[in-house]
Amino acid sequence: MAKRLFFRIKEAAQLLGEEPSTIRYWETVFPHLVPSTTPNGVRQYTERDIQNIETIRYLLRVKKLTIEGAKSELATRRSQVELRVDTITRLKHIHSQLTDLRESLKE
Repeated sequence: MAKRLFFRIKEAAQLLGEEPSTIRYWETVFPHLVPSTTPNGVRQYTERDIQNIETIRYLLRVKKLTIEGAKSELATRRSQVELRVDTITRLKHIHSQLTDLRESLKE
């Protein structure tokens, strides 16, 4: 992920493979997901917000929890879940780098 201060909702959605409307809905359901907004009402997501969305996405899409189940999981075991999501993200990044390296060695 690029080092930026803020991402707009469309950029955040593209990073996470979700629709902007889904992220807006999650904001209404998960109280800890509150991006800052500009005076014009444009949402601005920090890297921490992106990590929160990634955690929510993991719980809903990968673990197949319901909204209530994800809320419960975040309330009771948030740090464990965030650590797991961070580890998965890092492993995917390493896998991508290794794949790129393998492709460059074939040339």
